[in-house]
Amino acid sequence: MNSSPSQMEAQSTAQTTIRQAHPQDRVRVSEILGDAFTHDPVLSWMGAPANSLTQFFRSEIEAHYMHRGLMWINQAETGTAIWLPPDAPRRSPLHWRLLHSGWAIFRSEGMAGLKRAEFLGKLLVRNRPKERHFYLHAIGARLSHQGQGIGHALLRAGLAVCDRQKVPAYLESTNELNPPLYKKHGFQIVSEERLPDEGPPITFMYRPPPSS
Repeated sequence: MNSSPSQMEAQSTAQTTIRQAHPQDRVRVSEILGDAFTHDPVLSWMGAPANSLTQFFRSEIEAHYMHRGLMWINQAETGTAIWLPPDAPRRSPLHWRLLHSGWAIFRSEGMAGLKRAEFLGKLLVRNRPKERHFYLHAIGARLSHQGQGIGHALLRAGLAVCDRQKVPAYLESTNELNPPLYKKHGFQIVSEERLPDEGPPITFMYRPPPSS
């Protein structure tokens, strides 16, 4: 049975209607990001198994983002984004779930994987702007719902907060396909660095605050 035009319109609206996520949404947010980042080049380079990514994101969310950050999710619960506001600590505090994530990397790649994870963490912190900024840590839609405008809608919701406070935004793109999307929303490429051991590039991007 085909959907009626009104049903299709309602489904489309649900994909691009964004609300702020709350701590009780943390499992769903983790599941969405885990699915969205299944083929992420940088996480693959680090050695994070695809079946552990939901646990990886849940560890970060429970340790850091659901208490200090801003989380967004669409009405259909197929896309999400997690940000840190300007005054939040830059490193996630130690949390028991992080140990599970580290163990998954160790089981997959041994000490080499843990060393890559440590290298990546230091690289990301080192490249963060010194000035106050909103940090977009992760944004994504489920693999089955990519290309439907969800990323644009999530970016608009997060960047509206940045603009109201007249604060710049910053992100790292870990997939070469994504910078064009960010450029459409005002981000500029600051630099790019290729990870060692024939790893993929990371693109560092900055969006200045509104001029008035």
